[in-house]
Order: sequence, then structure tokens, then C-alpha cells
Amino acid sequence: MILNADAKQLEWVGAAYLSQDPVAIREVTDGFDVHSYTAKIITDAGQVMSRQDAKAHTFAPLYGASGYGRSKAEATYYTHFNEKYKGIANWHDTLAKEALNTGKITTPSGREFSFPDVQRNARGRISYFTQIKNYPVQSFATADIVPVALLWIETLLKCNKSCVVNTVHDSIVIDVHPDEEEQVLTAIEDCNTNLDTCIKQHLGVDINVPLLLESKIGNNWLDIKDVA
Repeated sequence: MILNADAKQLEWVGAAYLSQDPVAIREVTDGFDVHSYTAKIITDAGQVMSRQDAKAHTFAPLYGASGYGRSKAEATYYTHFNEKYKGIANWHDTLAKEALNTGKITTPSGREFSFPDVQRNARGRISYFTQIKNYPVQSFATADIVPVALLWIETLLKCNKSCVVNTVHDSIVIDVHPDEEEQVLTAIEDCNTNLDTCIKQHLGVDINVPLLLESKIGNNWLDIKDVA
């Protein structure tokens, strides 16, 4: 069988932690459905929007997208995002200042991104601002957290026939031996229980936002089902 363990909303979780935005942290902790909320904001502004279609907008402001070139109702959400998540907006400003002052930005795990040519233009805008907003979140999620989870699961399965075979962005793919389904699911549960401790041990980061791997399993990609 094949099992896909996907880190739930990992980029959003990472952004909540990195920015320490209290609203974002509370929503992650409470399991708030951010996509349904996005759909409601746009729908209430006059453009009916499904939850699925809203996903294209929910986190776009996190990476520098604005309401420019969008419908009036969609633009309403982009303005609303910055008003709602003031901690994220302030964090973006802090990243910009760090890049301007030092020519680089450094994540809590010690990863550095160099911006030697960054500058502020005559209109007050920072060059490379999309990358400056994007790189810390993407790297913390998929270059820091996912490898820690992967190595933990790999260690738990080292005496089994089941094994990790791949990662796909923020998910871990495992080939599951027919006799070991329960053992693999137990390993995923163990990882969920201990992941914050592992992150602190390996990265020196004391993460205060809940992390969760959600698993799907089946005989092939088409037929994988959520693990109850």
C-alpha cells in the first residue's frame, strides 16, 4: 500500500510561528477553517466564491500578492488580510528592514538568504519583496520541518519492511508492507506526538504552534483514503 502523510497547512503554520501573529496562532490552534472564511469575505463583498476557489486567495497576501488586477470583491479580501493579520504585516516590514540593513535575512533555524542587491525605490517599495516574504516560510516548512519529521519516521521504521520513498513538498510518502499498516500508522502518530520536541532538538526552535501530519492510505494514488 501507499501512505501519504501530509503536514496540515504547514506553510500557514510556519507563517504563524515566524510572525508570532496572535490571530493566526489562535486560528491554527483552534482549527479555524481559513478557506471558508476567505470564501465568505469575497461572497459578502458581492462575488459568490466557493471554498475550493477561495484557496487561490487565502494565502496569496502572505507572499506579497495584492488586490491589484483582481475583481473588487476579491480585492476586498486582500485589504482585509492585512488588517486582520497585523502581526504578519509587521513581520513583513521587519524582514524588509533586515534585508536592507544586512543584505540578508536569517530564519530561526539559522538558514540565511542573501539579498546583496536589495534596495528601496523612489516610491518606498523594497526590491525582491516577494522573495523576502516567501523564502522564510517555504524554507522553514519544507527544508526544516519536513526533513525532521521524515528522519523521525525513518528511524521508527528502520527495522520494518515498510519504508519512506519520497517527499512531495510538505508531505512524506511511505511504501507500506501489507503486514505493517498498523505499525506505520503508529509511527505517524508517534511523530505527531513528538514533532515539536524533535524540532527543538534538531533546529533549536521552540515552536508554539501545533503541527499535524494527516495521513491517507490505499493500494494506489487514486484510491487512497483518509486514515480515521
